[in-house]
Amino acid sequence: MKILIFGIGGIGGFVGGALARVSDSIYFYSRGENGKTIREKGMTVDSALLGSFISHPAKVSHEAEELGPMDLVFLSCKGNSLEEACRELAPVVTKDTVVVPLLNGVLLSEVMEPLLPPCHVADGTIRVFSHREGPGHVVQTAGSGKIVMGMKDGKNLSALYEAASLLQKAGIPAEVTDDIRLDSWEKYALMGSNSAVFCYFDGPAGKVKGQKDYMAVLHEAVREVMAVASAKGVTFPETYEEEYVQKFLSFPEDTVTSLYRDLSGGKRAEDTETSMILGRMVEMGKETGVEVPVFRRAFQWAMEQNRD
Repeated sequence: MKILIFGIGGIGGFVGGALARVSDSIYFYSRGENGKTIREKGMTVDSALLGSFISHPAKVSHEAEELGPMDLVFLSCKGNSLEEACRELAPVVTKDTVVVPLLNGVLLSEVMEPLLPPCHVADGTIRVFSHREGPGHVVQTAGSGKIVMGMKDGKNLSALYEAASLLQKAGIPAEVTDDIRLDSWEKYALMGSNSAVFCYFDGPAGKVKGQKDYMAVLHEAVREVMAVASAKGVTFPETYEEEYVQKFLSFPEDTVTSLYRDLSGGKRAEDTETSMILGRMVEMGKETGVEVPVFRRAFQWAMEQNRD
């Protein structure tokens, strides 16, 4: 099975580097100095989960004709470049190709299906902390690394099970689920609520915990996600809200999400995942008739940052 890793950043480099150790049919879509370094020296991975190693994909290119049609694609990019990624990815996709997004957001298949040629668009989640240290070099510092995949209608394809088996062989925990909708919403509830709270209070976990109304906002943020999910037919476990709050309370004082880090570091909203993480919740609130005041205020704050 030909597998393409599209986007060799922290996630793509970690997953692709691991897979290239155990399979000779792993391809990388990468350009510039990153692609050049991997072609010449291989993919260097320093991982808390897998150890340190260098692996070599079958081919590294950003030319679709060089790569050819793929059986399965792991798509890893920033949410704000998803539309462009789908355009670039289209030439390697056939009606039989399975595409699995591994990026921030919720049920991204719904966003991607109109952007790709006819194919099988799955949904996927990964629980890992990793980043690109430099060209051809990825560092994974924490997280289980677990990947969960599935079709949102529950009709899972054999290619997903084959990919999960290969990931497991590479040392990455992986499974195919009949309920990817819940898994995707649960991950989004954690990541999205955290981003909303940090933007709402304009500060890291320590600053948040110093605000007199922060507990009410924590509960409200995750309730907003759960209420929108419910309106879309996805029911969270009864314990999820309290589990989320307790997890937030355990964060070190300097904890932030990558979205808040980007915005507070000087990036404009359109150059970040603001629309995918905060804006999409505001849109889904309107679609479902669910009020999302925490996400709406956080989105407004994000859109106002770093303007001239």
